[in-house]
Amino acid sequence: MKKSDLSLGILAAAIGLVVGTPPALAQGRDDNFDRDRNVGVRERPKPEYEAGGIRMGGFWLYPQLTVAAEFNDNIFATETDTQEDIIFHVAPKLELSSRWTTHSLGFSLEAPSRFYNDYDDNSTTDVIGTVDGRLDVYRDFYVFGGASFGDMTEPLSSSPSSLPLAEPIEYTRWSVNAGFVKAFNRLRLSGEARQTDHDYDDGILFNLTPVDQDDRDRSVSEVGLRVDYAVSPMTALFLAVGVNQRDYDLDPPDAPTNRDSEGYEALVGANFDLTRLMRGEIGVGYLAQEYDDPNVGETSGLAVRASIEWFPDELVTVSFGAAREIADAGAVGASSYIANNVSFGVDYELRRNIILGVGLDYSFDDYTGIEREDQRYGAELSLDYLVNRGVAIFAEVGHYEQSSEGLQLGREYDINRAVIGVRLRR
Repeated sequence: MKKSDLSLGILAAAIGLVVGTPPALAQGRDDNFDRDRNVGVRERPKPEYEAGGIRMGGFWLYPQLTVAAEFNDNIFATETDTQEDIIFHVAPKLELSSRWTTHSLGFSLEAPSRFYNDYDDNSTTDVIGTVDGRLDVYRDFYVFGGASFGDMTEPLSSSPSSLPLAEPIEYTRWSVNAGFVKAFNRLRLSGEARQTDHDYDDGILFNLTPVDQDDRDRSVSEVGLRVDYAVSPMTALFLAVGVNQRDYDLDPPDAPTNRDSEGYEALVGANFDLTRLMRGEIGVGYLAQEYDDPNVGETSGLAVRASIEWFPDELVTVSFGAAREIADAGAVGASSYIANNVSFGVDYELRRNIILGVGLDYSFDDYTGIEREDQRYGAELSLDYLVNRGVAIFAEVGHYEQSSEGLQLGREYDINRAVIGVRLRR
């Protein structure tokens, strides 16, 4: 039986329905879905500090190079026998964007590298490329699509393996998507379809034992539809539904668990831009994922997605986010886990070109198929200093920890890191 799965988070992000307005619809005379009345301090235009780019016909090219040094006191994310190192980051990036009055086309290519000073076997280089475009059919109707490819590495702190790995796991990720947005005065209909493929390389333990990762290789097909109704120019109610298909390359006996499944998620909620104090989106509903393995059955429950920004004054932006969803599990024997995530942040514009930030994150993962619960905490302080159009200096200090409970518990660790770097732009 063919399976389908619903990912409304991807749908909302791709179409720009959380707090933004689709560019084509913003050109309409009567846009009831414009949510840019309030602007966060990191989004506020600063022409004197923005990269000028290089004009190439109807396109603009934006080259960028980020160079940074990081101190990390637990590079292998272990509970005991922690190892520290200095990591040098070099990340070139190219963006090519159209500047047409209608339609749009964009390309990007980046290759972030990490070079470890002492443990150079952990040094990695990723390659990530994307292409996306928009076709404006009418002033109130457009279609969009894109594709991306990534040859990337998984941070050791996020690996699902319960045993410490000697090197980061490498994987490739392909994704293609297509969708549409159509407005009918107070009503807006939008939809998206997306196909994503993951292919993981095996990991390796400190004793050189390989860790098989083939059972994580999968394809995910997603389709979502959403209807928004504007009750006023500043508030809209919405209904979002969708389905997905999660197909893993390996099934038992080649894999310990059959993770193939089909699921759905339905949300109702509102997005808003209230006076000059707050904007955002809140959606609640129901989610379910049914697995082919009869021993797993169905995982279901409350679905939540929320993203809110509060503007106590024009120099401060306070943000809050929350989500509850069913995610694919990489832990041996687990079919999936319910991911509960909460985030909180404050950005303060000390000066027009200096922004201070504080970020807090909490995650609680409840696994299905094994007895395991993981909790993660993160706290960050950041500084961004825009020197001029071509130079920006940044710094971060963060603390991250994970704890685990259950018979098949995961790893536990505490990590402290500090980063300072410079971003060169043209």
